[in-house]
Amino acid sequence: MTTSLHGQHAVVTGANSGVGRSATEMLLRAGVHVTMICRSRERGEQALAELRDMVTADASAPEGASGRTPREHAPPAVALELADMSSLDDVHAAADRIATRLPAIDILVNNAGISRARCVMSPDGFELTFATNHLGHFLLTHLLLERLAAGRGRIVNVSSKGHRHGDLKRANLDDIARGRAWRGGLQAYGDSKLANILFTAESVRRWGGRGITANAVHPGVLATEIWKKTPALVRIVFHPLTWFMDKPDVGGAAVMNLVGDPARDDVTGRYFDIEEEMTPSDQARDDGLAQELWDRSVEWTGG
Repeated sequence: MTTSLHGQHAVVTGANSGVGRSATEMLLRAGVHVTMICRSRERGEQALAELRDMVTADASAPEGASGRTPREHAPPAVALELADMSSLDDVHAAADRIATRLPAIDILVNNAGISRARCVMSPDGFELTFATNHLGHFLLTHLLLERLAAGRGRIVNVSSKGHRHGDLKRANLDDIARGRAWRGGLQAYGDSKLANILFTAESVRRWGGRGITANAVHPGVLATEIWKKTPALVRIVFHPLTWFMDKPDVGGAAVMNLVGDPARDDVTGRYFDIEEEMTPSDQARDDGLAQELWDRSVEWTGG
């Protein structure tokens, strides 16, 4: 792992498990200070304690141990912020605390994601999957924009192959966002992951001149916690297959592929299937849809 990231600061959402946890471990082992954003205090504090133990163990490991931060550097720090990404108030509060503590942010990994079997509403009146997977991260990124511009400004939006099943043209965007155009959990998940890629593309158009880059990535079909909250039919079919799915480290490595080498900071506005650059769906490349989604997201979040 490159040591050129030492001393940088990263923020990772959904960092207590799955791709977020794996990416956090890899960032720490590269010498990056990481702020974890987690919804559950219990799971967040448990992950925080385990990660601090990992950092301590790595710091005391023999010279040349794989993945260890070099001895000449102080061990990286890991911090926890609690926020439900579906709650705009929670996101505002967490962003305020982070901005107060960090003058610059080098890496932002918008990873936290959910899938729900039925139409559930967020505290702000949006369909919960859309609110968590898109709106919360849209707002967080806006609120941390000045800190990103002051740092290296690498944004990674964790999307999914499922974006190809998304359809943000089937109804008015407000109806989709507020659950009035609900067509099941898989459709809602695909819509939100399509929104991640559209957000990525529009971020580059609007913020690229400030030195900020953004990429979207499908982290792989992984054995993560998200399968426990998918629709019942999906759980029945796919949960036994999790034994054969890739481990979350595949997703963590996919994230590191986009942030681990500062020499690649000109890579922006792209979509990756794990570590291979791919062309996303037609809707994901619709500039007009990206602009409309951005404008409506600003209205919805006040971002």
